[in-house]
Amino acid sequence: MEGVDRADSQLFESGPPLGLQRRMGLVKLGRPEVVRRCALVILIGWVPLALLTMMRDGALVGDDVQAFAKDIAVHARFLIAAPLLIVAEIVSASRLGAVALHFRDAGLVTERDQPHFAAALVSTRALLDSNKVEIGVIALAYLTVGSIVFSVHLDQLPRWHLSSGGVAATFSLAGYWHVLVSLPLLLVLLFGWIWRLCLWTRFLWLMSRLDLRLVAVHPDHVAGLQFLGYSVQGYSVVALALASIVAGQVMTKIIHHDVLTLAQQAGFGAMLLFIVALFTAPLLVFCGPLLRTRRRGVFEYGAGASKFGIEFERKWLNRNKQGNEEVMQAPDFSTATDLHQLVSNVYAMRLVPVDLRSMIVLVGTVLVPFVPVLLISTPIDVILAGMKNLLL
Repeated sequence: MEGVDRADSQLFESGPPLGLQRRMGLVKLGRPEVVRRCALVILIGWVPLALLTMMRDGALVGDDVQAFAKDIAVHARFLIAAPLLIVAEIVSASRLGAVALHFRDAGLVTERDQPHFAAALVSTRALLDSNKVEIGVIALAYLTVGSIVFSVHLDQLPRWHLSSGGVAATFSLAGYWHVLVSLPLLLVLLFGWIWRLCLWTRFLWLMSRLDLRLVAVHPDHVAGLQFLGYSVQGYSVVALALASIVAGQVMTKIIHHDVLTLAQQAGFGAMLLFIVALFTAPLLVFCGPLLRTRRRGVFEYGAGASKFGIEFERKWLNRNKQGNEEVMQAPDFSTATDLHQLVSNVYAMRLVPVDLRSMIVLVGTVLVPFVPVLLISTPIDVILAGMKNLLL
């Protein structure tokens, strides 16, 4: 039983491309080798680009090398985002597994639904470990890169990407490595997390169809489902990786003195909102069960509160004012206070099981990569003036 629980707790610490990495010996049982794999993804995705660019330029400060150095987007993708997606396999995936098991551990799943809960775990694990899905993810990564390459004009590509500064219609060796190795590697890691997100949404949907023991008067104001908000915090590492890719693109434009149009600013802002919505949207599957629980609680507890209130007023409202101190110590007043608190919990119920703190963590994480962007794009005298206004 302990072995089963351990496997269940590591439910989402699987999925593409972990199967391939296990077959290659990069991941062993009980040894995720995160540091080693992060170093390897940098050695495969970024180091060859730098070396091939320097070899072609023949100098450490040539035009192509400078163009590569100023391409913050490529550095953000392979020095920050790709390693973060590997780190997330431990940090974020373990959080999802713990949240999934809490449905059972918290007693939310009834005895009748225990087989359905177990079936949900088994089917999720099978889909995560599917070899067909892993092959499909790799194929999709190359199809995506191909569609991007054939839809982009040569003058839109970085200088280091082309064989002759953008004049010839061929890629440089660094350009070929970028589109054949580096980008597919990043996309495989990214699509692996998108697949996990799809299965997480599916798992939550299966849970929402069970007859869960939801408590309308629960103090968390979401009938006992507040723990699901921790999944939003768990996705913060993945969100940081995605936001780093967007911030890198913005930084590259700023370094090249490109003025961001209003449409581009709106586009980047929409990307950040999409990242936040992407990891909170799965919790929307519980809107229906929470709405039904709230409606039932309003009728049942509301009716009980009304009956108690009528009896309370009949008994105490018209009493003689003498002996007020003794009256206030009567058990009825304590009961009324407790009952009103319970009923207040019902009326304060939310329909989405995510709290403000979890949202602040996610939004703050998404905004962190844009701190350097803000510092670079804002003149130093403006920053100093702002600090001076804060201090004086």
